[in-house]
Amino acid sequence: MMFSAKKKDFADVTTLDDDDLICYCVKIDKKTIVDAIKAGASTLKEIKAETTACTGDECATLNPNKRCCSKEIKQLIAQEGNTMKKNVFKTTDGVKIAFTGAVEKKNIVTMVENCKTGSCECMTDETKQKIANMEVTGADGEVHLDLSGEVSKEEIEAALARSKVIN
Repeated sequence: MMFSAKKKDFADVTTLDDDDLICYCVKIDKKTIVDAIKAGASTLKEIKAETTACTGDECATLNPNKRCCSKEIKQLIAQEGNTMKKNVFKTTDGVKIAFTGAVEKKNIVTMVENCKTGSCECMTDETKQKIANMEVTGADGEVHLDLSGEVSKEEIEAALARSKVIN
C-alpha cells in the first residue's frame, strides 16, 4: 500500500506541520505563531512582540525561501486570525470599546442601531437607560464605540458577551 504525503512547500503554510519552523533565524515553529494568533495577536507587529518571530537577520541564509518569514506569518494571520478583540475600558464620560482584528465597522453600526431601535437583546433595559449616547468611529479592523452615560465596564462586557451581531 502506498501513502502519498503532501509535499512541503515552505512558502505555503498550509503544507507545514505544527512543529515546522516558520522563523528560522530565532527558531519559531508554526504552532507557536498559531497559538499567538489564537490568543489575540492579529498583526505582524503583535506576532513579533509575542513570539520574537521575524526579528532575526539571517533570513537569506537560514530560511529555505531565502527571505524574511513575514509572508508566511501573514498567511497564518489570514488563515487563523478570524478573531475580533474587544477592549472595554471606563472613561470619564462612560465606557469605550476598541474593537480590533476581524471587525467590520458596519457590524458595530448595526449593533448600535439595534440597540437604539429597541431590537437589541444583549443589554438589560436598566443598562440601556444608563446610556446617553453611542458613537461609532474608525474603520474595518479598528472600530471604536464610545458610550456616554452612567454605565459600567462590567455591564458592557456582559452585553458584548450576549450580542448576536458580533458573536
